[in-house]
Amino acid sequence: MIKKILIANRGEIACRIIRTCKFMGIKTLVIYSEADEHSLHVRESDEAVFIGESPADKSYLNYKKIVKVALENKVDAVHPGYGFLSENPNFAMELKKKKIKFIGPSVFSMKSMSLKNDARSMMEKAGVPVLPGFSADSLSYEQIVKKCENIGFPLIIKASAGGGGKGMHVISKREEIKSKLAGAKREALSSFGNDSILIEKYLENPRHIEVQILADNHDNIYTLSDRDCSIQRRHQKVIEEAPAPNIKPEVRKEMALQAKRVAKNIAYSGAGTIEFLFEKESFYFMEMNTRLQVEHPVTELILGLDLVELQIRVANNEKIILDDDKLKIKGHSIEARVYAEVPEEDFKPSPGKISKLIFPNNKYLRVDTGYVSGDEVSPYYDPMISKIISYGKDRDDAITKLSGAISNTHLVGIKSNLNFLYKILNVAAFKDKKISTGFINKYWHKLVPNRENMDLLIQLSIAAYLKTRKSDKNHSHIDPWSNDRNWRHLENDSEEISIRCDKKILNYMVKNIDYNKVIMSEGNDKKKNTFTYLFDEMSDDLSLIYKNNKIDFYFLAFNNKTIYINVKGNSLTSEIINKYYMDLSSESSVGSMDAPVPGKIAKVFVKKNQIVKKGDVLVIIEAMKMEHSITAPYSGKVIKVEAIEGEQVNEGFTVAQMEVK
Repeated sequence: MIKKILIANRGEIACRIIRTCKFMGIKTLVIYSEADEHSLHVRESDEAVFIGESPADKSYLNYKKIVKVALENKVDAVHPGYGFLSENPNFAMELKKKKIKFIGPSVFSMKSMSLKNDARSMMEKAGVPVLPGFSADSLSYEQIVKKCENIGFPLIIKASAGGGGKGMHVISKREEIKSKLAGAKREALSSFGNDSILIEKYLENPRHIEVQILADNHDNIYTLSDRDCSIQRRHQKVIEEAPAPNIKPEVRKEMALQAKRVAKNIAYSGAGTIEFLFEKESFYFMEMNTRLQVEHPVTELILGLDLVELQIRVANNEKIILDDDKLKIKGHSIEARVYAEVPEEDFKPSPGKISKLIFPNNKYLRVDTGYVSGDEVSPYYDPMISKIISYGKDRDDAITKLSGAISNTHLVGIKSNLNFLYKILNVAAFKDKKISTGFINKYWHKLVPNRENMDLLIQLSIAAYLKTRKSDKNHSHIDPWSNDRNWRHLENDSEEISIRCDKKILNYMVKNIDYNKVIMSEGNDKKKNTFTYLFDEMSDDLSLIYKNNKIDFYFLAFNNKTIYINVKGNSLTSEIINKYYMDLSSESSVGSMDAPVPGKIAKVFVKKNQIVKKGDVLVIIEAMKMEHSITAPYSGKVIKVEAIEGEQVNEGFTVAQMEVK
C-alpha cells in the first residue's frame, strides 16, 4: 500500500487531498513557494519542503525539482491535484523512471488528451461528434485568418495544453484575431508552459455538460453521473451541479456511452472527466480532463464516494468494484466557487490579507478551502479561496441550502464574489433550469450591485458603527471634550460622520432620535432615511426597519472604526473617519495610468513620445493568471513609460503617463 504521498499542489486541493490521506493513514509531504510559506496546506501536512520563488514557473511548475524532492524524501507516490503539472506527461514520465507512482493516468493516456488539438483529432476519427475547428500551430497569420473566415465568426481560441478557462478568447470579427491570438499564447505559456493554440466554432448559448469517469487497471470503467458547469465567467466555472438538470434520459445515456468510448480509446485509468458542449439535444466533444476536476465534490455527495481515495487505490493497482447501489444517484448537489475578485469591475482580482473568514457549519454543507482567518491571498495564483457545496433531497432544496450558506459566509479584508454567487442562485431563470454558458452575460444587470445597493450598505455601516459606539462600555461619559458623540449641554443635534469606502470619503448627517432610531442623509441632501434598531446587545447580528422592511445583517467592528457588514452575501468593509481628519495623501498625477492590481507586467505596447488613441492598450498586467489591460483614457501623447516587461508591480504603480494632444 502507498504509505507516503507528495502533493504537488497548493491551496484548497492540497488541503482536500491531505484530508483523505489522513483518513487512509497515509503520510503527506507538500511543497510550497515563497508566497505560500505560511499557507494552510503547509500547516496541515505532515511535512513541507520549500520548492522555489513565488512565480509558478519557478516553483509549482518546476517538475524536475519536484521529482528531486520526491526522491530525497522517499515518497511512494505523487498526487498532482488539478492545474499546474496534473496533466503534464513529462512530469509523469520522470516519476515513472524513478519508480514513483503518479496518481493519475498513464503517460500514453495523458499524451493522448494533454493537447486539445490531438484529442480533437483522435475523437473525430473515432466517430465522437466535434465542432468545426483547427490547430493554429505551424500556420501563418494569413492562413489562420483564412481558416477562421471559412468556418465563420464567432470563434473561440483555446490553449491546447490548458484548462480552467485560461488562454481562452472569443473572436467576434477578423480584426480581433491578431491581438487575441497573441494574448491566448501569452496566457497559455505562462499557465501551462505551452503556447499551442486551437481555434473552434463558438456556440453562443450552449450548456457545458461533463461526465465523470472512473477506470482501474483491470478493465473496469464506470461513468459516475454527469455535471452541469454552464455558469461561467471568463470561460471559468463558478457554479456546478450534479446531476445535470433537464437532459432527456436517452441523451444522458448516449453521452455516458460516448464518454466510455473516449476512455477506452486511450486505455484510460484514474478519475477523469469527458466534457461536452450541449445545445438543442445535441452534444459535441470538447476535451478530456485526465485529472481530478475542481467540481468533483458534487459527484461525491450524490454518490457517497471519495474520488481522491479511489484515485489512490487505482494508483495502488487495486481492482475497483462499484455495484449498482454505489452508482445510484441520491439527491442533488451544487457547488459555488468563492473567488477573491470584484465581479462588477470585470472580475478584477482582490489579493490581500483575510482578516476574518467564517463559514456556516451545517451537516448538509461541505466547505473545501485553502484559507483561514489571517491568511494572505497571493497575486501569483488563481484567486479561488474556497468551494461551498450543498447537498439536498432535490435541486430546489440544494439551491435553498447553498443560498443560505453563502449569505452567512463572512469574508473580511478583501473583496469577493459572494454576493454575485448569491444572486446567481436567486435569479428565476437559474431556479427554472434555464441555464447556459451565456447566463452571466444575459443576467448581468441582476448580478452586480447598483448605486442604491451601495448607498444602503454604507448607511447600514454607519448604523452598525453607532450601535458599537452605544455599546462601548469603555467610552468616556464624563469628559464632554473627549466625547465624539456630538455632546450638547441641552440635547444632541445632528452630527457629521465621515466614512471611507473604496478609497472615497463620504459625509453623512446623522441624528439620533432616541435609543433605537436614527435619521441620516448624505451631505446636505434633503432626502433623509430613517432606521429603527431591532437588536440584541450581545450579538453581531443586527436588524433594522428601513422603509417598512426588516433588514437582517451581520457586522464586525474593528477598533470601533473599521466596520464590516454582510447582507445576504453583499458585504462592505469601511472605515469611520475622525470628524477632524484631513486626507493629506496625494492622488495619482493627472494623466497617469496606474496598475489596478498587483501583478507582473506581461506586455508593454507603447514607448515615450508615441501618439495613441483613446482605448489603445498601453500595458498588459498579469495577476492571478488573468490578464488586465491598461488602456489610454483619451487620445494623446505618451510622455513617460515606467513599466518594464517581466517586472512585478504593486497596485497603484504608475505604468505610463500621457498628455492630451
